[in-house]
Amino acid sequence: MKKSVISTALGLALLILLFQPLYAAEHPGGGMSGSHEHPGAKVEQKGKAITADVVKKSIKDHAAAMSKAHGGVFMVRDDKLNKNWQLKFVKVHDPVRTFQKDGQTIYFACSDFKSIDGKDLLDIDFWMVPDGDKLEVTDTKIHKVNGEARYTYEGVEIKEIK
Repeated sequence: MKKSVISTALGLALLILLFQPLYAAEHPGGGMSGSHEHPGAKVEQKGKAITADVVKKSIKDHAAAMSKAHGGVFMVRDDKLNKNWQLKFVKVHDPVRTFQKDGQTIYFACSDFKSIDGKDLLDIDFWMVPDGDKLEVTDTKIHKVNGEARYTYEGVEIKEIK
């Protein structure tokens, strides 16, 4: 029995070590370099005017406002597939990130949206900047369609995947 528990623990530890680089590429910290899916450092929850919860609420509010303006669906243009997606908001991913670019503090998070027919899942990325005590969405991009990434990052610069 003890050998089985030890073998299981060692196997689990090995899996964690093997898959850690994949997780790190998906959610890098501020000090990592090279190509990554998301830039920046995690937004801290305490002691800051803009917390991860504020960023998430801003994205949810933005998605709700855009949906209301389009008859209850979130619309996003997909130039790669030459179509307009009609989507429903699902959730904002953790962690929420922040980074500096061109002298500006950028807040960033990706979110899941499902097509209104339920067949497709899109990962939509949002970039926001402070505007008074709120955050303003400055850019929205389709990051993934059904898990297939369209870009990654080198530092804070987007690198298209071909």
